[in-house]
Amino acid sequence: RRHPPPLPGAFESLKRSLGQHGFELDDASSLALGRSLDACAKPDDPYFNQLTRILATRAMQQARYFSSGAAPPSEYVHYGLACPIYTHFTSPIRRYSDQMVHRLLAAIIGWEPLSSDVLDARAMTDLTDNLNHRHTMAQYAGRASVGLHTLIFFRGKEVVEDAHVIKVRDNGVVVLVPRYGIEGVIFVCGAGERNPFAFDEAAETLRAPGCSLSTFDKVRVRIHVNTEKAHKPKLELSIVEPQLPARAG
Repeated sequence: RRHPPPLPGAFESLKRSLGQHGFELDDASSLALGRSLDACAKPDDPYFNQLTRILATRAMQQARYFSSGAAPPSEYVHYGLACPIYTHFTSPIRRYSDQMVHRLLAAIIGWEPLSSDVLDARAMTDLTDNLNHRHTMAQYAGRASVGLHTLIFFRGKEVVEDAHVIKVRDNGVVVLVPRYGIEGVIFVCGAGERNPFAFDEAAETLRAPGCSLSTFDKVRVRIHVNTEKAHKPKLELSIVEPQLPARAG
């Protein structure tokens, strides 16, 4: 299982956001990244470090299964674990990749011979490609399941909860609600409306008189399910603190 290094510039946005809080992110190597992430902590905000790690993880590429003959040894590295070579092994009853590794080890110690398919490089590449595809589909299914049960949980309720800004756009922000593990986009203006905020792209900040929104900012949001459209319930979040400028057409 290999994990390629992040693409060039992948951490630039996070670096700028952390810089505004007095932290420096060193992505020269996975070891340097790990150490700088450890240092990104605030005594008065215990969630800050966890949020930093979440955003750093999202900036990385996905780890993938592969057949050793399909990539040069220089690409075997697992960036996230800082390992030159890595494989899954411990869960053969639930992961087919682990079952494959166990069969290889069984052949190495003379317990049982390998099947001919295992020696076919093309067949092994097709198999690992399918593992990667199925893993991605399982992630999508898991997210869809969480989304469905989130709608069921909040239906008929209106909850106000702490949230953190994790991304700033020119017309809104993306927030994460730690208590429920949900996130959503909150627009500060609608299509065709005048935007009461000025977007500072370099600082990734929305600014208006008496109010600003930047990555890592803590806000209070109202969570409810919009059922105006038949058969299309939608989870909606809106910022209640700080108070945002009134939206105008």
